[in-house]
Amino acid sequence: MADEQPTEAERVAELQRQAAADYAGRAAREAEARNALAFARTHGNAAGTGR
Repeated sequence: MADEQPTEAERVAELQRQAAADYAGRAAREAEARNALAFARTHGNAAGTGR
């Protein structure tokens, strides 16, 4: 019985799990980008005040 196809509910649940993982990965990348931008702005501002 290993050849059984997943039910529609199982397929939907797997697609939802994949979508949630994709969303979480995207959110994490966006947060990392925001942090990098904030660091660059802070670093740039600190370097610019020494002139």
